[in-house]
Amino acid sequence: MASFKLGGWFAGAASNKSMSNFSGHWFTTFGPMELTQDGNQVRGFYTLQQNTCPIEGSIRDGRFQFTYQEPTVDGEGWFELVRHGKLAGQWRRKGATAWSSWIGQREFEGVWDSSFGLLRLVQEPERVLGFYEGTGPSSLDGRLENNRLTFRYHESRAQGEGYFELAQDATSFDGQWRADGTQEWAPWRARRLAAVPGLLWLVVIEAHWQRSYLEKEYAFGHMLREFFSRLPHVNVRQRFFEDEVGLQRWCRELMYLPEPVTVVFASHGTNDGLSVQGKPLDTGRLVDSLRYADNILLLHFSSCLMMQDGKAGELARALQEAVPFPISGYDRSVDWAASALIEFNYLDMILGRGLAPADAAREVLRLIGYAGDKDLPGSPYPAAGFRILMPNSHEDHENKVLRTAERKSCQTYGK
Repeated sequence: MASFKLGGWFAGAASNKSMSNFSGHWFTTFGPMELTQDGNQVRGFYTLQQNTCPIEGSIRDGRFQFTYQEPTVDGEGWFELVRHGKLAGQWRRKGATAWSSWIGQREFEGVWDSSFGLLRLVQEPERVLGFYEGTGPSSLDGRLENNRLTFRYHESRAQGEGYFELAQDATSFDGQWRADGTQEWAPWRARRLAAVPGLLWLVVIEAHWQRSYLEKEYAFGHMLREFFSRLPHVNVRQRFFEDEVGLQRWCRELMYLPEPVTVVFASHGTNDGLSVQGKPLDTGRLVDSLRYADNILLLHFSSCLMMQDGKAGELARALQEAVPFPISGYDRSVDWAASALIEFNYLDMILGRGLAPADAAREVLRLIGYAGDKDLPGSPYPAAGFRILMPNSHEDHENKVLRTAERKSCQTYGK
């Protein structure tokens, strides 16, 4: 596989085991893949660095268990269908113990560079949802017949109808649209944006900390950007928001990245939740802006109090119910320097060392004594109350592992 791999991460919502047709042309983490299913037997191949690599196996309880063969190595793995257009699973080389993620998309599912900017399509068996920015948050909702998607679109100042026809190789589509009340059609075309194997993103979405000219310049994202620029496989982006609308916009933009993303929210946390300019942010709207961003590896709150049991933690708990990725942060007002040291180590384990977020969280609590709940005698840093919440849709096996770790470390990893 690629030289840099993600460790033990399963991306996506809970799979629907009744949807077990894996046949088709997939665009995956490790190149295009063609699968053919006959009953519960699946065979195919994927193309990795111009090498044709066989893959085959059988379906058990909705899960495709497979073996693969590459020119110099072989191994095993599994896939599940997250939905009709997306599969997600894990693989490992023969003799290895650590698992790494493998994700794929087919048909209309994916991120597209279109006539009207980046377009994210989410495909179910007969229905496709779409999201793009237009003149603001915009969406489409359509039905499939063969390779044609017929849809209605909704923008802030207009709505209408259209259709897309998928090319045979599923790398592009041609279509047309027209606004309600008009007769003329106009073109709407797109090409698929394929994920770059091994590429990761670190996105820091940050509030402006300064309230007056008397305060010195400071931004946590500046330091993260400088530190992680040494990793060639990591794209770092820092974006600032002034209000709730700006934060929602940068949250929506996350789903237009085809590769996995680690997200850091850097803002003031209060007893009323995440805030900007002294005002708490609307939990429901933020959850909606992240609901379909299932390319996110981790969302970390570099903010105080966001993992509390009370009102401050409402956003983290609502995200745990709605999204397929882990959420981490602190359950108290945390010392700035202490949290910065934790986060440099934590993010480096994920982005630089290939650990899954849950594994990195365990290592943080094991290696950094003050990161947990108890103050260390003589430590200049008070206990930080670091927490990670695993999504409720995560696999039962992973939750059992986390509960075992919770008993051993006396920390709260998940529900």
